[in-house]
Order: sequence, then C-alpha cells, then structure tokens
Amino acid sequence: MRLPFIGLLLFASTAVAQVGPTVTFATAATGSTNLTVTVPKSECGNARRFTWQRSGNICNGSLFIYATTGTCGSEPAATDLKLETLTATGATSGTVNFSVADLLAARGSGADGGPAATCDTQQTEISFNLCASARQLGGLYGTDCQTTYANVGAPAYVVKFDPVAPPAPTIAKVIPRDSALSVQVNGAETDSTVVVEAAAVASADAGTGTDDAGTDADAGTDVDAGTDVDAGTDLDAGTDDAGAGLVGALAVEGTTGPVTRVTKAAGEGNVVVTGLTNGVTYRLQATIIDAAGNESAQSAAVEATPVKSNGLFDAYKDAGGEEGGGCAATGGGIAGGAVLAALGIWLSSRRKVS
Repeated sequence: MRLPFIGLLLFASTAVAQVGPTVTFATAATGSTNLTVTVPKSECGNARRFTWQRSGNICNGSLFIYATTGTCGSEPAATDLKLETLTATGATSGTVNFSVADLLAARGSGADGGPAATCDTQQTEISFNLCASARQLGGLYGTDCQTTYANVGAPAYVVKFDPVAPPAPTIAKVIPRDSALSVQVNGAETDSTVVVEAAAVASADAGTGTDDAGTDADAGTDVDAGTDVDAGTDLDAGTDDAGAGLVGALAVEGTTGPVTRVTKAAGEGNVVVTGLTNGVTYRLQATIIDAAGNESAQSAAVEATPVKSNGLFDAYKDAGGEEGGGCAATGGGIAGGAVLAALGIWLSSRRKVS
C-alpha cells in the first residue's frame, strides 16, 4: 500500500525540480552607465548590440525578447519592438541588434501607440526597457504552465534616447591671469562637459602684446563688475587643444587664429585658457555637451585681455583688498587677513597657471 505513495513522492520531487527559464543580458555598448545606454540624436539610427543567454526550460509556448516603453513581464504588445521568439527547442544564446529609430517606428504600429515617430520628429526624451518574458510555472507542485507571463530577463537594461540639447550657457565672469584667462561658465549640469574657445581679436598690434600691458590686473576685464571676484576659484587648467576650430559666433570677421579650445567637466571650477599673449584681447565663447553627447547653442561672446602679474599686490586686489596704503592695508584685521589669503591664492595660481 505504501509503494504507490512512495512513487508519487518520487515523481513529485522530480517534477518540482523543473526550473523555469531565465535570460541574462549583457552589452559592451558605448555610453552604458548603470545599465542605462544613453543615445544622442546624432546616433539615433545606429544599431545597439546586446547578447543574451537562456537557462532553464521554456514552459508551454514561447519566450519573447523585446523592447518596450512599458514594464517588463507580459507578452509583447503591438507597439513594442519584438526582437526574438524562442521555443522549447530554440537557441540558448544569441544577440539582438536594434536602433532607436527601430524602437520609434514600432511605437506607431499599434492603435494606442500614437503616431509613428522618427529620429527627427521625436523631440522629447524617451526610454525603452529591454525585456524577456515567458509563461509562469504554477499548480500544486509548481510544474504546471500558466497563462500569465512573468519577467525572466536580467539585468534591467534601459535604452534612453535623449535628443534635447542643453540650454546655452553664460559666461558670468572672466578673471585675467598671466598669459591666461580664468572663465566662469554658468548653466552646466553636473554630468556635462564645459567647452570654452578663445580667439584673438584682430587689431593693429594683435600678436605683439607686451608683458607689462595693463597695470590694473582687473581693469575692464571682469564681466560681472562690482561682484566679488572670488580669487579662490579652482584654477586647474583644462586640456589645451589649440586649433580645434571656432565655436559659432567666434568664426566671424574680426578674430584671428589660432583658436584655443579647453574642455572641463562641469563642477570642477573655472575653465582656464592658457598659452595666451599678454596685452592681446581675446574673444571667448562657451558651449555645453551633455552626457548623451548633445551640444548646446553658443553663449554670448565676451572679450578679455590677459596681463602680466605683478605678484602679490595683484593677488591682494583680486581678493578684494584696497589699493591705498596705510596701516589698515598692512596691519591686522580684515585687510591683513585678505593679504594672507591673497598670498596663498597667488602662490597657488603661480603653480597652476604660470
């Protein structure tokens, strides 16, 4: 009497051991960060490649690999981009290739998907989830194929299309240095890159500036006159890529080459353009490149002139010190503290800029 029961237990334990399918995704796509692949408008038509591997058995039907703007865990809708349909005897590994253009076109194929979009007509950011879905196992022993689907894909990759260029930045302040200009650019997001280009303004003596031109280090060069110059701003020089080309309005009559181009990650302080000639006026312009690679419109152009540093006194004035002499200028208190602060700033700037 016990044998059938033992046989039933053996059968049940064997059946419960059946494992449903899982799909593992991987990609070496450029721009993949934290499982999000960000695609700029310029790469909308470029195919993205993902590899996949399947383990476990497919339960009574098909396993779907697809991309959707919705959540994973169902059978693909008409508006989703269906990439692979696998059966119980299907492949256990492979690749899928698709572009944002393919994803946008698929959205127009269903009644609820809205009008079909293209790389040019899609004007807002949109994200797509890469999914794998299959029927769930259920029943008394967890071996019966159900009619409902579940998400069986991991990790959760997202393809984000970002066609929107960042707003044009502003050049808020330019601080003259010895053979350099320190440029404060406002309007950059934390994950973007700031680009500043400088071109000499044509004049009768352009290119022949003297080392002692301009006895007042700040005269006429502070774009935000009347505000604290903030001489303690980080002055780490960016990468100098001279001759890379003019940005927008710099390419107009009245400027001469070569062009100095400096890039720097947002949030790392002022952009310092080095290798300039003292006494020569330069026209400056900035742009922003966001994490997707979209570039902003150009900032308004400003002009400034690098000057030879006269040493500690110029640094003291940059820190807000008075030009007059007397006890207040050299003694203790606020003025004395400004001198000490300026000394440290001057030494730092001499190390970093000169």
